[in-house]
Amino acid sequence: MRTPFVLALLWCSLAFADRLVPELDAGRFGMLERELQLNREQTGMLRAARLAYVSELDLIREQRSVALSAAGQDRIEAALRGELILDRTERRSLQASVRQAEAPFRRRAAQELDTLILTAAITLPEEAESSAEESFRALRREAWLQTWGLGSKGRAGGGEGVDLLQLLDEALRPGGALAGGLREDWAPFLSDWSAEVDRFLRGPALDLADAFDRHAIAKLQGVGVAEAEALLAGQLATLEGIHRRHAEALAQIIEASVDQTAGFRWMLSVYDATWPWMGIGTVRREALWIASTIQDQTVVDSALRSLARSENALQPLVQAVVDEARSRRNSEGKVLNPLLPPLDGIPSPARIALLSKTGAIGEVANETSHTLRMLLTKNQRLQMESDLLVGDRRRR
Repeated sequence: MRTPFVLALLWCSLAFADRLVPELDAGRFGMLERELQLNREQTGMLRAARLAYVSELDLIREQRSVALSAAGQDRIEAALRGELILDRTERRSLQASVRQAEAPFRRRAAQELDTLILTAAITLPEEAESSAEESFRALRREAWLQTWGLGSKGRAGGGEGVDLLQLLDEALRPGGALAGGLREDWAPFLSDWSAEVDRFLRGPALDLADAFDRHAIAKLQGVGVAEAEALLAGQLATLEGIHRRHAEALAQIIEASVDQTAGFRWMLSVYDATWPWMGIGTVRREALWIASTIQDQTVVDSALRSLARSENALQPLVQAVVDEARSRRNSEGKVLNPLLPPLDGIPSPARIALLSKTGAIGEVANETSHTLRMLLTKNQRLQMESDLLVGDRRRR
């Protein structure tokens, strides 16, 4: 039973590797053209820069494919399809070679993204520069963080897929965790976060990406794992620390504007995005599906009461897991993710302790989920499962 699971993990890692990091959807930049209200000459310059970016990324992707193939990716994929038999040593050696071949292309992709954004910035009229600055930062976050977030379910979880402004936007939508708040009241308090993250993405982000590679290669080769993990833990601590300072500052503002519970709900959404393996987001999504879909107000009220009780019960449990993950990362240089199999097949005491804490979270979440589902008919439950499955795929 273990072999299909391992093959599934390998296949997912290869699928994620097909994407460049950073990578910006060219259609997203086309939307920006309409937002900036440029004249014909400026629009022409911006479109030329976008076409050049797309062309360069196609070239990078083509050359990268050749390099990864030469490093052994074709042989790994053939083994996954059952067309080739690789022993464990050879497979891990090929995987390490593929990871080693990745870094130069990532740096080229980052340079092209910077060139695109710089070109876009100089095409703007002076009066539009300040208003467009956050738009350019959002593009860089989308290229880095959202692409990183695609792999966050199987990653360490240190904030590499977290966009606080996006989380706030989702929370303030009807039915969201902070529904009823005003974005114009709260979003400006994240402007300093946006600037700090942008500086990170223009430099240290490449070091974090390299640290992910070194950690993966060390585990595959069985050499220098502790040192590589400590380096990765330090890089993740830097990024998660940026998120943490500004998220907690905003939580204090939300508590003062609404109440303490609202501040905790905001932090819960940040924790869910940062450490997705805790599994704390499903219950909220189920309750909000009921609130936005079911017409019976009695059912909706019952669902929201169950959600509130669940969040109250989760608060100390989630905080204990977050504190444990941060403590191990900061003091011991350990990056914990209980979803991933242990390196030597034997769980460490730290992993066992974390699994115990996440198990307590799972008990609360499962009990609440059962309560919510009992409020629905069989057809409604099936519809909710289908809708939430689609939503989870989009988030990944």
